[in-house]
Amino acid sequence: MIPNSEHFILFIRHAERMPLTQDDPFGDIDLTPSGYADVARLAAVLRGRIHWTAASPFLRCRATAKGLGFEPEEDTRLGRHGPWVIDADAAGREFTSRGTEGVVRAQVAQVPLRGIRGAEEAVPLLLSAGLERARLGSGVCVSHDTVLMPAMSWLFGADAVDEWLAPLGGFAVELRPGGPVAVWRDRERRC
Repeated sequence: MIPNSEHFILFIRHAERMPLTQDDPFGDIDLTPSGYADVARLAAVLRGRIHWTAASPFLRCRATAKGLGFEPEEDTRLGRHGPWVIDADAAGREFTSRGTEGVVRAQVAQVPLRGIRGAEEAVPLLLSAGLERARLGSGVCVSHDTVLMPAMSWLFGADAVDEWLAPLGGFAVELRPGGPVAVWRDRERRC
């Protein structure tokens, strides 16, 4: 996932987190010890290649971004409420009735959901969280599976999310002379 190009932005899911509780499925929880170790390994790979981090306001995203060596700038385009949510109450009802996986799978299938933007509006908002910082050099935006998976589906095809996005998984945007290009495995899409 880490490009060979000199200028890039990574959009990644936070590292492994502690379990969510039934009474607070949207809790602000920390990373596991294994998650911190995984971030340290990624930081070693990225050392000297990135110049900034941005993160969803959730602790697990901020801790992941900080573990990469930079104090993250919090950005609500990456979470709480992210680029998808127009109406938090209506979107919350969708999550309550469908469950997290049900909402993500509906988004991948491009089913309209109450309180949630379509991909053609939401994905540019998500990408802008990184592209607006590109003048600072390469960097990392840390978000959530529920933010990244529908974006990856729209950018790279529904089969890009056949499996649930693993911690620290995601995609890159390479900053090429002709403009930014989203890259995931062997697929590319101008953005």
